[in-house]
Amino acid sequence: MKPIRFRREAEHDLREIIAYFDGVAPEALVHIADDIWRALELIRQFPAIGVRIEGRSFRRVVSRRYKFKIAYLNERDCVTVLGIFRHQDRES
Repeated sequence: MKPIRFRREAEHDLREIIAYFDGVAPEALVHIADDIWRALELIRQFPAIGVRIEGRSFRRVVSRRYKFKIAYLNERDCVTVLGIFRHQDRES
């Protein structure tokens, strides 16, 4: 298993997701966070699992329940999370 490292942008994405859902659906926040963390754990265990993005150096996984996209780099010594977002938030 590789350790996971977050770029500042990914940390910001995660904070924004938490803040947004805490405001609109706080009862769902624990489920949303669990969905994201399960996807991150899958990436940590199987870093090559994500779909390669054509013309880019990163991979992408979509969380199972809430469909968050997680873009990451599978580097030699770690997995670097580049961003976490919903399809309607931004394109990547």
